[in-house]
Amino acid sequence: MIRWIFLFILACFSSASYATCSSGAVEYAPPLYVDLSDKINATNTTWYATFTTQYTGSFNCSTDNSKFGYTQVLSTDNNYATILGFNDNKHKVRAEIIDAPAEKSIWDRGSHNASELNTPFTVRFTLVDGNSQAITGDTAQLGDVLLVTDLSGMSLWEVITWPVNQMVKIVQWLFNGFKWPYDSLDMFGQPMTIKYAPKPTTCSFNNAGLTVKLPSMGVQQVTHAKGQPGLTPFTLNFTCQDITALRTTDRMIEVFMSSNNLLSTDETVLVDNSNSGAKGIGLRLIKRDDPQSPVVMSTSTTERGSATALYHLPAGALASGSFAIPMAVYYYAWRPYDASQGTLNTSAMLNIIYP
Repeated sequence: MIRWIFLFILACFSSASYATCSSGAVEYAPPLYVDLSDKINATNTTWYATFTTQYTGSFNCSTDNSKFGYTQVLSTDNNYATILGFNDNKHKVRAEIIDAPAEKSIWDRGSHNASELNTPFTVRFTLVDGNSQAITGDTAQLGDVLLVTDLSGMSLWEVITWPVNQMVKIVQWLFNGFKWPYDSLDMFGQPMTIKYAPKPTTCSFNNAGLTVKLPSMGVQQVTHAKGQPGLTPFTLNFTCQDITALRTTDRMIEVFMSSNNLLSTDETVLVDNSNSGAKGIGLRLIKRDDPQSPVVMSTSTTERGSATALYHLPAGALASGSFAIPMAVYYYAWRPYDASQGTLNTSAMLNIIYP
């Protein structure tokens, strides 16, 4: 009985008598490259890609039956997740290998090409929230994502405990700047370069060229009217693209109006300066949710200055893919004692800026 126990312990803990294929040094394949910039966004948060390892070099086996195991460094286990925080955690992407490559066997001793160990694998990339490894800039260099280990050089006990040990090493990898803690039986590593430089949030005006027609009114009707004569409602509609996975903007958005047809003494009044234009009467715009505050316009299309912000959203604020601004326009007698009949054809420009 004592002999059997001794033999069992020897089998479990002695690996010196096992033949191996590993040289004790890890050889790296050329890095695989993937650009996720146009692959994932707030609408399509997940993308899959299949790769094949590019192991190069050679190795020599001293046994007729050699086994090799693969470690998915990009784990699917939430406790060992690889989450890359691009641009100092501005955009967080999880990478995980979803199909564990099976162990491989080589039945011939002698020299072999590393390409015999190449295997396909699929990576799922997902925009997520939560704790992440901060990446400076838009590119992450992962030293190894799929590792080959020589299992034939292990004792029975080492083979049994190998999966658990690899999970411990994944934790070390995550906390050591993606540097894998190799041992003497690790043979080939597959680096990967991941880039994520998503397009910044942009918004567009859906009803560009909008024309608003007010009812015809006489001079006396306008100059003696109470309230907002000829009030005519209209709506400005917008669509936004490339908001983040958390449905937020990645930069500030402002909307304002500008015009070259403003009354020189009042930037809330649009006038018609043509020969046939009405004198002493102009147009004012309002937001329908603030009807007593005329919209102040700018003379610049790029600088809002003191103009009214029709829409303002700070960076990181919650945003939807579209929004609308209810507006209205009315006649305004800015010089009622000297008003005259005429046309009121004037225009203003809608500006979207990202200060």
